[in-house]
Amino acid sequence: MKIQEAARHLGVSSRVLRHYEAAGLVVARRTMNGYRSFSAAEIERAAWVRDLIASGFSTRELRNLFTALEDGPRRARVNCSAVMQDKLDQIDRAIAALRRRRRALARRLAGSD
Repeated sequence: MKIQEAARHLGVSSRVLRHYEAAGLVVARRTMNGYRSFSAAEIERAAWVRDLIASGFSTRELRNLFTALEDGPRRARVNCSAVMQDKLDQIDRAIAALRRRRRALARRLAGSD
């Protein structure tokens, strides 16, 4: 699948796919004329990357996660689960902090009348 078609399929821009490729998160084959071509497996991987980035992962964190997955099934299970749990914990802490800030701001706003 060419980059424009892949981008449309994934709901991202071609620039985003090139960024994923530059970060080493997906690999596009090159056609004879130099165009990028993505296999079905790479499209699936790009979708996973897109979803994990939307969940708050950085490209660096994803590279580390993918390295763990490529290092073997036993290590991948441990590292993948731990990395995802750590991210979930970070998100929960961020939500709690935002709730505290919101309450403080709401109190200040209520008191300013």
